[in-house]
Amino acid sequence: MSLRAIATFDVSTGGGVGHGLASWFGAALAGPLRGRMEQEHQGTAFFSASTRATERAPRREFHPLATGWEAMRQELLREPETAHVLYMREYLGKPLVHVRSSTIRVRRPNAEAQMLFGADCGGLDDARFCAGAVEFLVAALDGVNPAFAWLGADAPASEETNLDWVLNRRVRASVREARNMLRGYSWTTVCPEELSVRLGGPEALAATGAFHRVVPLSAGGVVLQATETAAAYTDNAVRSVFEALHPVLPPGMPQFDPAHPELRYFPADASRFSG
Repeated sequence: MSLRAIATFDVSTGGGVGHGLASWFGAALAGPLRGRMEQEHQGTAFFSASTRATERAPRREFHPLATGWEAMRQELLREPETAHVLYMREYLGKPLVHVRSSTIRVRRPNAEAQMLFGADCGGLDDARFCAGAVEFLVAALDGVNPAFAWLGADAPASEETNLDWVLNRRVRASVREARNMLRGYSWTTVCPEELSVRLGGPEALAATGAFHRVVPLSAGGVVLQATETAAAYTDNAVRSVFEALHPVLPPGMPQFDPAHPELRYFPADASRFSG
């Protein structure tokens, strides 16, 4: 299994959705993809980078990415319908890192950004790799205060979160209410500032003992890393995260979804949980 990071940007995102997208892609190039563009120049790796302003607009390609990044960044600031950067060792080979974004089904300005760490990036039990993945998330979101974000090996490759699936919540409602109720949780979870404040702030969250690392974001919000590695995110750790976050989680009893057996969650109604 591979790690996947997912973030939700909305109208309240610091600097706007376009700023969030540019920060996400920029952090990927400065972190997980750092040094890879030289391989593109040498012909030992293949990059595909593009944006599409609207559903009907032609795709704009940025190749080579080493010289096209600034132009792509300007396009991201304009909040394109879709964007992606795909890195492979050879043309049409297995993707090693995939960064992408798209307008969420609830339409503009809401957008989702994803980052897939290929299996060769590191193992789920590799502390150094896991720390680097969290650092990417912090760098991407530090000046943004996103509506929501998470990082884990159980994240579905869709706009729905774990709680959307098991609580049968529509994405439209989940995104609309993201600053009132946390959309989901995983090995690493990002609370927007509005929910972090309701939970007592970073110091109170750290004091719960549920998190290996708590990182406040400069624009607001907090990154919550449950365990040192993703592999250590056991059922006990899932419960600890749920207990710490339950005051801001949506109500309802989760129901197992056979279409997504990889989803991790604690089987309790957050609105009725008393410890």
